[in-house]
Amino acid sequence: MTGSPKVAVASCYDKKNYGSVLQAYATHHVIDRLGCEVLTLDKSGLSGAIAQGRRSYYREHAADLSLYKAKLGFALHRIRQKANRDFGAKMKERGAAFDRFVADRFAFSRKVNSFEDLTDYCRQFDDVVVGSDQLWLPVNISGNYFTLSFVEPPTKKISYATSFGVSSLSEKELERVGGFLSSFDSLSVRETTGAQLVKEATGRSSAVVCDPTMLMTRDEWNKVADRDYPRPEGGYIFCYFLGKNLWNRECAEKLALSCGCPIVAMAHLDEYVKYDDRYADVYPYDAGPDAWIGLLAGAKYVCTDSFHGTVFASLFNRPFFTFRRHENVGQQSTNSRLDTLLHELGLMDRLCETREAFEAACDHGIDFVEVNRRIDAYRRGSESYLRKALGVGNDSAANDESRDAES
Repeated sequence: MTGSPKVAVASCYDKKNYGSVLQAYATHHVIDRLGCEVLTLDKSGLSGAIAQGRRSYYREHAADLSLYKAKLGFALHRIRQKANRDFGAKMKERGAAFDRFVADRFAFSRKVNSFEDLTDYCRQFDDVVVGSDQLWLPVNISGNYFTLSFVEPPTKKISYATSFGVSSLSEKELERVGGFLSSFDSLSVRETTGAQLVKEATGRSSAVVCDPTMLMTRDEWNKVADRDYPRPEGGYIFCYFLGKNLWNRECAEKLALSCGCPIVAMAHLDEYVKYDDRYADVYPYDAGPDAWIGLLAGAKYVCTDSFHGTVFASLFNRPFFTFRRHENVGQQSTNSRLDTLLHELGLMDRLCETREAFEAACDHGIDFVEVNRRIDAYRRGSESYLRKALGVGNDSAANDESRDAES
């Protein structure tokens, strides 16, 4: 290969979720930092085709009540935005902040209007990378975009920290996964359960690497963070809850009472939770991803049920308490990514599955010297994998330091 590799990234930059957008940005940024010419694929022209595939999945699983129950909150959230003018205005503020961040921080490909057009367009790239987040959820696989099925040789297909979002798949789903993964040149996933699923579906081993947000250092994220966004003077508790378990909020209230700090809460993200209208002191609805980082980084404590909330609290060395968003039941549970992360960082004791576990976590601190050492090692091994997959640098440590499913 002569010159810098030309790389396209398939990611979920368009989802109004802080973790989703920031991991998509980190993937783009790190590949650029490694010396590649990188564009994030503009998939807006494919929305109809992707939605058609997703609808087929829902039709096929019409009898799966757990699937529809998991999506009910999202649907009610959209309905409330239309029915309640004030709530709709707040969500528009948030959406506009996301749009500004994406427009300012990403370099996009031209818009493509069909998968055939995308196949032709991607011939110019040396590599197409499917990013992190839950892009291989069964419903996303049916959308047939994050499968990279549109990429043809000699362009290489690479996955970086891609997640299935679930810990098990049906035989039919495993067969489909085996079909599209068989043509990948380099495979990595974000959770150990994902590596197990790859092994079941393909017989191949895959590296377990860190989320792309962890490939960026604290100094790099400080350059992204909006430190000027208004916040309470003195200490405050930053709450970032995506689920609707009320006792998580009650724990945050108890913490606030004990330390005399106000609560800054990111509310009504994936679904509307009525309790969120009254438990916090500050609700920054117009905070974009850059302001979100700044608010979290400046907090005295972080309370979250989010994977990325836990990642950034660790990166910025903020004392945190992580709660379960889902019970460990049903295919819609996404707990495995938190388990992998906390185990990797030696922080399983920050997982508050009960009120008693929260009380115990309140009684002891976090050894961030050790956490930083673990993050650095995790980052080095993961970047080695990515360098080798992209063919940049002469990093021979990839096989030694990246987490292999068979190790």
